[in-house]
Amino acid sequence: MKLPIDRGLVVVSDEADGTQTIHICADIRNGEPVDVFASHNRADRVRVQEGVTLTRRGQRSFSTQILEVFDEEGVVNIQRVSTRG
Repeated sequence: MKLPIDRGLVVVSDEADGTQTIHICADIRNGEPVDVFASHNRADRVRVQEGVTLTRRGQRSFSTQILEVFDEEGVVNIQRVSTRG
């Protein structure tokens, strides 16, 4: 079964309890997600794939390009847009 994959700009927020919240959105302004259409709340495990660059600002990291985000066996993966079908 193919995993559901969200594509968009990504903001990763560090939570006080050590988890991370990932927002997938249409825009990012001053490091804040705008027009959020998907999220992964309080994820224990997040894997940023090789080749993904995130800009850090305080408790948040964000992308400047569209990325893919999906949950696989309890790990939220953030990767570059795949060209595979």
